[in-house]
Amino acid sequence: MAHKESCVGMAANMIGVRKRIIAFLDESGRSTTYTVMLNPEIIKKDGAYDTEEGCLSLLGVPRPCKRYKTIKVQYQTTEMQMRTKTYTGWTAQIIQHEVDHCNGVLI
Repeated sequence: MAHKESCVGMAANMIGVRKRIIAFLDESGRSTTYTVMLNPEIIKKDGAYDTEEGCLSLLGVPRPCKRYKTIKVQYQTTEMQMRTKTYTGWTAQIIQHEVDHCNGVLI
């Protein structure tokens, strides 16, 4: 992933690809890896909180936004297998940011 020193996630539409694909730094397992999701949909969210985020698509300082501590995501793997997984914490926040991009929402 380009900009991986300062970027923890990317949505395909950020680089001009009109597909619902995200890649993100996944800290939910034993090791930190990049995960790719096709057609991700957040189907459940819990524990709203206010935070600030930066974005490669926007210049300037971080901007305020609302996120959720726990999310459940339904998606396809790169092998086209359907999965549903629950994420918490920092990884959940990254996924929410990238899914927002897929939905045309900037912070």
